[in-house]
Amino acid sequence: MSQLNIHNTQHFKLDNIVFLKNADFRRTVSEDLQAGKRMIALCPVDRNDRSKIIAVFADSSTSMITVTGCDFANGPYELESFADKFPQTNFFECELAESHGFSLLNHPWQRPVRKQTVINGSTPYKFFGITGDEIHEVAVGPIHAGVIEPGHFRFQCHGELVYNLEINLGYQHRGIEELIIKANAIRRIILNESIAGDTVMGHMSAHCNAIESLCNITPGLRAQIIRSIGEEIERIAMHIGCLSGIANDVGFALAANSYGRIRTIMINSLGLICGSRFGRGLFNYGGVKFDIDEITMKTLLANMRSVKSDIAQINALMFSSVGALSRFENTGNVSFSDASSTGLVGIAARSCDIKTDTRVNFPYGAYRYSHLSMMTMLTGDVFARAKIRSLEIDESFRYVIEQLENLPEGSISVDHGDLAAGKAVISMTEGFRGEIVHIAITDKSGNLMQYKIKDPSFNNWYGLSLALRNTAISDFPLCNKSFDLSYAGHDL
Repeated sequence: MSQLNIHNTQHFKLDNIVFLKNADFRRTVSEDLQAGKRMIALCPVDRNDRSKIIAVFADSSTSMITVTGCDFANGPYELESFADKFPQTNFFECELAESHGFSLLNHPWQRPVRKQTVINGSTPYKFFGITGDEIHEVAVGPIHAGVIEPGHFRFQCHGELVYNLEINLGYQHRGIEELIIKANAIRRIILNESIAGDTVMGHMSAHCNAIESLCNITPGLRAQIIRSIGEEIERIAMHIGCLSGIANDVGFALAANSYGRIRTIMINSLGLICGSRFGRGLFNYGGVKFDIDEITMKTLLANMRSVKSDIAQINALMFSSVGALSRFENTGNVSFSDASSTGLVGIAARSCDIKTDTRVNFPYGAYRYSHLSMMTMLTGDVFARAKIRSLEIDESFRYVIEQLENLPEGSISVDHGDLAAGKAVISMTEGFRGEIVHIAITDKSGNLMQYKIKDPSFNNWYGLSLALRNTAISDFPLCNKSFDLSYAGHDL
């Protein structure tokens, strides 16, 4: 077989990957894309050696992950682009070119990923432009008012109508992947907690699952459930924060302030468990550092039930407001076709009726035993993205309360050994924004030689560009908040 098929978090030997010649690789990858598989990674096996790369695909219909290799040792470092026919591969290819010097043949639109103004090493990048007597350009950022992260947004407009939005990022590129490879175990955990400050639980779950798989250990059920409780509390808190921002952007102060009040209760609940309101320090290799005792349990359950009741009333207020709905509906639309072809994930995808949720399609940890319902909408607009958040909050409350009321006895941590040599693992989780992917690969001595991260924002920033087409530029803040993407998660 020319491909390796594995499950989420299943480690495998590097020797099991078949590295094809370029032409065979292109044919095999094209067949996978044509079959509806979704690219989740395109990177070298060794971060410091580009001679062998892997393309990794997720197949939601079978819950399988496919790995296909390509050997460039005896040929030019050129890759025939798939992006013209399969736009979802666009940014993966651009990243491969930018980070590892590959030439992309027949690529429709090679753009910077994290270097802002250059492509192909040092070639100045020319921004997309539209000419015409009545066309004007609006440039926003990278420095913004307040505390927003840096990003550059370039609008091509006719009057108030946006024809095209080009988003340039990379201002927060910290080189986290390389730092993780060089770090010891303690520093690796700290670095993974810092990938995106609002997604500590999501990224730590992916990271710990990957390292534990390479160490051939499995945390106990109590630890797995505590982890999932942390993930769902993070999801609730961040969704509430986003709904507050959406309400604020349409001037609905009562709803915005009410959401803000109860978000504080939720992040304080994470602090009750581990001392950090964003969950830092909860995860360790082999389980969790903090247990949930009876007193904490009672407080958590009281918080969950109180906020669940409050948010039901706030949601009813917001989603029955004629003024709010007139701003939400048919604003920032993304079609099913566009969302599917460009590979959107998480809320951005599910709002367009794309049925993708790692907890359901590629279950991991406690989600293998206790299931959640997947929420989807049809319209792909601000309303759909906001409404799904409210539905997911309800489902997460159900899950957290159920797990707290039935938390099993057992150890919260098991010992871990060294990383296995010459092995790899693909670890997928579902952060509150969507699919997170961590890939860890070890050399013959058992040291990390590749650590690849994909935050959902890597997929979804282009979705925001699509949402702004034929939309009034004054609706940009509302559309932007409805996607609620991470600059740091993209920039790494």
